[in-house]
Amino acid sequence: MIQKTSMAGKKSKDPSFTSPKGTFKFPRLTEPDFKYKAEGEYSLKLIVPRPEAQPLIDKLQPLWDEAIDAGKAAFKELPVATRKKMEAQGKGFTANPFFSPVYGDDEEETGEVEFKFSMTHSGEYKKGPKAGQKWTRSPSLFDAKGKPLPKSVQIWGGTLGRVSFEVAPYWVPGQASAGLSLRLKAVQVIDLVSGGQRSASSYGFTEEDGYQAPDDEPEGTEADSPDAGEATDEDDDF
Repeated sequence: MIQKTSMAGKKSKDPSFTSPKGTFKFPRLTEPDFKYKAEGEYSLKLIVPRPEAQPLIDKLQPLWDEAIDAGKAAFKELPVATRKKMEAQGKGFTANPFFSPVYGDDEEETGEVEFKFSMTHSGEYKKGPKAGQKWTRSPSLFDAKGKPLPKSVQIWGGTLGRVSFEVAPYWVPGQASAGLSLRLKAVQVIDLVSGGQRSASSYGFTEEDGYQAPDDEPEGTEADSPDAGEATDEDDDF
């Protein structure tokens, strides 16, 4: 497993952001994926038109620049033999981007960009009174009005929504790469695609007074995670 190492000497609160509206791609939001990580992972990719994404890119760019500068400094601190071996293999230092352009079938850019968000599902407290104990967490899920979604709701690709997330710089010594992690916290579903079915709004329906489906237990909790109790007014800001 590739280990990402924090480049901060002292633990501080990671800055939080909320994305613009975008289309969900490969969302894993209601159940963790254990295929590549034993501890499980929630994730999704968000496709956003470049003009709508630009304000967020402008906010994240300085943080990415700092992460890359720190990564370059860490690369220089690697043993000389290690650096020379990497450079001889054509590897050297790699700056991982925090977003990527989207390409169409014609291999031309579509004018959209893609962000990837993820959250580790479980782990173990490393220090403090809970050292050695296990923790679990999952992303908080909300509807268009900010109401928690029930656990029964399945969120499929094509869903329109927003993402609340934190950013943190990382450094991977084994790959000599650095960048920004976009750490998933919560999502707001604006136009749901579930079970292969289109949403009401996609058929032209709008909200009316009348029958309302019963509520279920809301999805998403971080009560047992190491971040519990550290929420701020910026958290899940939809």
